[in-house]
Amino acid sequence: MIKNFFKLISSEFQLMLKGSVFSFVLYCLLIISCAIFSLSLKYESIGMHAPLSFLYVMIFFISLFKVEKIYSMDFDEAKVHQYILSPFSLEIIVFVKNMMIYFNMIIFFFIFSPLILIILNIDLSYLFKINILLSLSLLSIIFIASMTASITISKNNRLSITSILTLPLFVPILIFSMAITDLIDFNAGKMYLFFVAYFLLNLAFSPLLTSFALKKLSV
Repeated sequence: MIKNFFKLISSEFQLMLKGSVFSFVLYCLLIISCAIFSLSLKYESIGMHAPLSFLYVMIFFISLFKVEKIYSMDFDEAKVHQYILSPFSLEIIVFVKNMMIYFNMIIFFFIFSPLILIILNIDLSYLFKINILLSLSLLSIIFIASMTASITISKNNRLSITSILTLPLFVPILIFSMAITDLIDFNAGKMYLFFVAYFLLNLAFSPLLTSFALKKLSV
C-alpha cells in the first residue's frame, strides 16, 4: 500500500511538472497585469493596500484557471473510472493532486514575487511576510477552487450553476489578509492562525465534496 502511495505521488509530481508551462504563462500574465495596474496609478499615492488587494484578486483568478485546467485534463470521465478502481479513495487522490497544484503555484510565486513587489512598488522588506501570507492563503484557495472546478466540469450540467456557491468561501481569505496588512509591519502572529484553521476546515470537507462532484461525471 505504501509503495502504491509513493507511485501515486510520483505520477502526480510528473503531472505537476508537465503543467509547469501553463503556470509559467499564468505568472507572466500576472506580471503584465501588475505592470499595467502600476502604470495606471503611477502618479497616485495609494500605499500598499491597493496593490496587495489587486495581487490577491489576480492570484485568486489564476488559481481558478490553473485548478480548472488541471481538473478538466486529469478528471475526464475515463480517468475518473480509473481513479475509482485504484487502491486509493478518490478523496486521497484529490488531496494529493491539490497539494501538487499548491506546490507548483507557490514555487512559481516565490520565484516571481520579488519582481512582482518591485513592479507594484511594495517595499522588498515585506517580501518574506507577504510570501508567508500568500502561501497560507493559497492552501485554502486551491482546495476551494478544486470544489468549483469539479462542479464546473461535471457531466451533469445542471450542477454547473451551483459552482458560484463556492465563491463566498474566498471572501474570508481576502478580508483577513487585508486585516493583517493594516497592522504595522504585519505583527499579527495569532491572526496567521486563522489561515491554518481555515485550511483545516476546508481540508475536512473539500476532498469529500470534490470527489462527490467528480463521481457525477460517471452518472
